[in-house]
Formats: sequence, structure tokens, C-alpha cells
Amino acid sequence: MTRVKLEGITAGRIDATANRTLLREHGDESGKFERVGRLPNPAAGAERRRHGLVSSEPWKPLLERAVGAFSAGNVWRLSERTLIATTGRWLLASHDGGESWSVRRTLPDSSGPKGVLPSGVCRHAGDVYLGEYPLDHGTVPKLLRSRDDGWTWETVREFPGVRHLHSVQSDPYTGDLWITTGDRDEACRIGRFREGTFEVVGGGSQCWRAVELTFAPGSVLWGMDSVYSPENHVLRLDRVEIGKSHPEPETVHTLDGSVFYSVALDVDGERWIVLSTSVEPGSDSTAPPGSPENDASGRARVVAASSASDFTEWHKLAAYRRRRNFGDYWNPRGVLPRSSAYVHLAADPERGVVLNPYNTASADGSLVVIPPSRFTSLRSTSELAPR
Repeated sequence: MTRVKLEGITAGRIDATANRTLLREHGDESGKFERVGRLPNPAAGAERRRHGLVSSEPWKPLLERAVGAFSAGNVWRLSERTLIATTGRWLLASHDGGESWSVRRTLPDSSGPKGVLPSGVCRHAGDVYLGEYPLDHGTVPKLLRSRDDGWTWETVREFPGVRHLHSVQSDPYTGDLWITTGDRDEACRIGRFREGTFEVVGGGSQCWRAVELTFAPGSVLWGMDSVYSPENHVLRLDRVEIGKSHPEPETVHTLDGSVFYSVALDVDGERWIVLSTSVEPGSDSTAPPGSPENDASGRARVVAASSASDFTEWHKLAAYRRRRNFGDYWNPRGVLPRSSAYVHLAADPERGVVLNPYNTASADGSLVVIPPSRFTSLRSTSELAPR
């Protein structure tokens, strides 16, 4: 099939998109997809043409030849019939399984083609939360909440002093709502939203610049999202540190790329955490003066560790080199943006973890399933390894 972007797994079935077209896996045919619906282009006039260029066939595939593949939206399935989506600066909802869509709110003008990050939406205590992701440095991002499955939205808190919200996540062990922000040191915060207040657990440096958190019974883990740091640490914060004035996360691994996505999977009584890095070419507008441009020749990596080692033994699951495009070879004055390479992730207790390399030289836009048995074999290998 054509290149797709993984959107998630619900009831054992994969949701994916191809540009603005929503696809869902057949219930009785693993790997076979059917067209469910299509996200609209809600813009008007010149803005409609611009949004069509970055989200619709045939223009988007032509543009991607120059700048590389990039996402035109995100979709979150809340139930069999209820979905929400973002594309550009529009927040959409569907109550008929994705066949038709309605614009329910506009997002900041500087929101990118996909609207917010895939980690920026979650269901928590019956409500749906969304963290805005403006790309400029002047807009104050907001935390939004819907009490009616995405039909109406309200602002529950503004976040002055941060560029955007990276993730909004519900802790399966405590029921807390966690939020991560970025990007400059003073804007990097990890905290909990409780009774209308954002309680900062830690922040103030690139060590606290995280996209997506993962949760374990005794700890919270994340990988740094800092493309200009010499290395990105994978950090484990023991829950006993939460609430201290100076909590001390411990480095349990290091990676050569910024960590974007993460999932957790329970296999044979063990908690497995899977992280993926990105390859982000060009410069970071929040980097300190004099920072070099990011290397575009690296690999997007997928690694995993389990609670058996307290997340200190990490295994490589996959690595994908970023796909080179026309703009990498000829780009006078840097006028052409260059897309990053990612590996989107989703987890299911029966199927395991699904990898979705995106803008990569191999397996670009494919869906790669890592079954639970693979994690069992990784544990066996670790037990046989010399100490």
C-alpha cells in the first residue's frame, strides 16, 4: 500500500492516514486496510490553496520530493464512532466513525501541518485534553479540555513562558495528568496538572526537555528531545523523587538523537518501554548561539528495556537512515525546509508494538510489527549474557 502514518491501535485494529485520508485495518484481515473517510480542508481563499499544497494529492507528494515526507494531520480514536483530528490550525471531530468531520475549534495560526504533536491529546477521567503546539515564539499555548468527546472545547490553562506543549498524558498508575513543555532551558518542564494547577515536578534544563513520557509502577521515564546536545539521555525518575524541591532523575541510557515517541507494553509480567529517536536536519531556533547545524545523516533508532533490569539494559529493535531528498543536495540560502525522519509507535497487548518509519530510506511509511514473543526472547538473551 502507499506510504501511511500510524495513528494508533484500538480494539486490536490499526488506524492510519495517507495524507488526509483515514484508513482502518479490517477486523478479520491483519494488514488489510479500508478507506474510512477524509479530513476536510477547512480553509478559504489563499489559505485553502496553501493548506491543500501541504496536505492533498497530487501537490503534497510533489512537494515531498523536494523537502521529504511530512505529516498533514493526526487522528485519535476515542471510541468506535468518535474520533478527533488536527490538520493545520483546525481541530476536528467525527461522531460517525470518521466518515464526516466538523471543525470544532481553531488552533494557533503558527501551528504546523499536523496541528499538534501525536502525544498532545489524551483521554483523562472521562474528558479529552489537548496541548497546543504553536511554532512561533510569541503565542502563549493553551491546555484545552472537552467534556463531550471533542464537540466543544474550553481553555483550562495558559502556559506563558513556554513555546509549546509536547505531551498531555494520563498516568495509568496514579491517575495524574502529566504535561511536558519546551524548548529553551527555562521553558523545559515536566509536571502534573492537578485541580487546575500545573505543578512542576522538574525543569530548567535540556534534561527536562521531553516529548513523551512512559510510566512504570515505580518510576517515570523519558528521553531528552534536544538535537543540539552532544548526546540525549534516557532518564528515569523514581516516584519517591516526585514532590521534592530538587528531584534527581537518573540516566539509564544515552542515544545519539532526540527522543520523540515512546510506548509501554506488559509481557509476561514485565513492563517493557520502547523509545524512538528522530533525525532532524537544519538548525534549532531555540539552540544557544553558535550551535552547529544538526546532522542529517544519522539514523532514527528504536530501543527497548524492561522492568527486569530496572530499565538499565537497552536493546536495539530497529534503525532507519533518513531519506535524502532534492533539498539536501541543492538548497540555495536554505529556502527549502527539510523534513525530519521519525518512527511512530503504537502498542497493543496482543499484537505487540507497531513501528512506522517515516521519511526513511528503507521501509518508509510501512508498518512493522514487533510481536510480544520478540520481547520474551530479548529477556532470555539478557539472562544468558555474561555479567
